[in-house]
Amino acid sequence: MKGSLKNYSLQSDSIYFFIKNKKVTYIFLFFTLFISVSNSQIINYVNNGGFEDLRDCITPQNNNKLKYWSSIDTTKFSYYILNKCFNNMPGPSMDFQYPKSGNGFIAGTFLCGGLCDTIHNRSYFRNKLKKSLITNQEYCVRFFVNLRNSSPYGIDAIGAYFGNTSLDTIKYCDTKITYLTPQVQNISGNVITDTLNWTPIYGTFIATGSEKFLVIGNFISDNNIIKTQVLPSNSIWSDIYIDNVSCIELNLPAYAGRDTSIFLGDSVFLGRQPDVGIDEACKWYKLPTIITPTTPAIDTVAGFWVNPITTSTYVVRQEICGLVKWDTVVVYMDAVGIEKFNLIKNDLKLFPNPAQDILQIQFTVDVENEFKTICIYNKLGQLLREEDLIFKNKTASIKTEELENGVYVLKLHGKSLQTVSRRFIINR
Repeated sequence: MKGSLKNYSLQSDSIYFFIKNKKVTYIFLFFTLFISVSNSQIINYVNNGGFEDLRDCITPQNNNKLKYWSSIDTTKFSYYILNKCFNNMPGPSMDFQYPKSGNGFIAGTFLCGGLCDTIHNRSYFRNKLKKSLITNQEYCVRFFVNLRNSSPYGIDAIGAYFGNTSLDTIKYCDTKITYLTPQVQNISGNVITDTLNWTPIYGTFIATGSEKFLVIGNFISDNNIIKTQVLPSNSIWSDIYIDNVSCIELNLPAYAGRDTSIFLGDSVFLGRQPDVGIDEACKWYKLPTIITPTTPAIDTVAGFWVNPITTSTYVVRQEICGLVKWDTVVVYMDAVGIEKFNLIKNDLKLFPNPAQDILQIQFTVDVENEFKTICIYNKLGQLLREEDLIFKNKTASIKTEELENGVYVLKLHGKSLQTVSRRFIINR
């Protein structure tokens, strides 16, 4: 089904009651009611749901350039990629639309009647999921659509079908496929005519456990399509843009992260790794703010870096297909050993920076018994590597040849949860 997210309900969203009326005990209630989850589990089952991951930027911009996506017949061309990499959007060739987020989206034909019907029928976008769906698990599916400016007709026939390897038996890519029944379908009569704003289409379904692929397209017969003419034309056709596709477990617990201790001046990553679907579902707040439906969020993302100067409690509100969940995390400021910490932190040197294949970590004070492990994160907060740290003459070396050019965060993890972090650059 399609529609806007459910309105915020003070009765169902119990956090408001806790904060407004139980100011002394809300942290305890959060700890006892909310479940911690692993940050490494699959959240959005759709691979490359934002259409950002390309094989290269060389034209033509057809489906063999887009990682994890293809036509329903993987050997044939069925849709176009719009991406800043190709410098083809916004532009007259494909009108003037920008992505819902990021750098790209895709375009395909969902209705093609008259003479057009004998040349090219419909586009079907096929995605290889990150993992097969779980038996009897209920999922929330959401994607955003937009009508191409030059399309003479808007239509309601847009759906998402989840299937198994039997899809491999389909040996054509642009013939009308009406024998597949999409698990998530735009509401009949909800004709997509907006050429400016991205319209969400979403719904829920219970998986059988055999679903390995997602196909987005028009699965409705011509006689049952409801269409509206929006431009004068002798042709009957409708091109649809698609962006930000996600399939997430409906009952996914909210996750703010594990409580942790840091020193003054250090930073820590909260929440989950960013991804399409879960980013839009999360809003973050910092207590003691009283959270109401109109309280501005400090960020809208699955996870982000914070650098508090005092012990702070952060709250994440997660809404997936109307189901709201909450979680909290406390970042404690360790006041013990601040003087020693500041000495160590200010003493840390990374060189060369920018680096190429080797990065040196150097102190002038003895830290051999202070720091045992090192972690490297990318700019999204994703952990790329964790390894033991060995100092020799107050210097340690780490290999960086597998890192691409860009900005990274290095964290030294020591005893009593203390960490020291530095940013470094790879530039070859």
